[in-house]
Amino acid sequence: MRREQIEAWIAQGYNVLDHRKPKVVEGDIWAYLNECDGHGTDVYALSELAKWSDGELAQMELKKYVDQYGQMGEKLFLRNEAIRNKEFDKYNAFLKLFFVDSVEKDMEEVKFLADRVKRVTKEEMEQWVVSNYVNVLLSDLHCLDYGAIINGMVLPSEEVFMYTENGLNETIDCHVTPMEYFSHTDHEDYWINPIVKKAL
Repeated sequence: MRREQIEAWIAQGYNVLDHRKPKVVEGDIWAYLNECDGHGTDVYALSELAKWSDGELAQMELKKYVDQYGQMGEKLFLRNEAIRNKEFDKYNAFLKLFFVDSVEKDMEEVKFLADRVKRVTKEEMEQWVVSNYVNVLLSDLHCLDYGAIINGMVLPSEEVFMYTENGLNETIDCHVTPMEYFSHTDHEDYWINPIVKKAL
């Protein structure tokens, strides 16, 4: 999550982030937050999140994956960061601690993808989808997260629904249609693997 996104939500009139979705709470939002807090829920005042450092916001993102998938979740999150930022030290150190047997292979893959993955605008991504006839998008992290790396797939039309039926409900490896994806995201930047996978 990025501060720019939080500020954009505030400008649009939202005041709470409720399970990662912006929401308008009428009345006393602090009373609402206190009520939610007793249930261990993932609810924050946007005005407070706007004061968090970039590091704290990144930790909040990481926590979601660690809570759900443990070390594999942390690995996926750090892998994504390494590819997008082309900074490999943190991921390499993590692998040496917890995935000793696959360090060399994992690092080789990450560096290969870091060279291939492209940062694009929404318009450029839409053009890529259209010109390559992409009808399914596959993300590494949750597809609506800023920074999720997206792969394009071309599947037979009769298989698209089966692949994308529950896409938005998945935390990782989300399969969604381009229409669904673009209607739910409005990031400044998108990351794509430009090599499109086609059905055999």
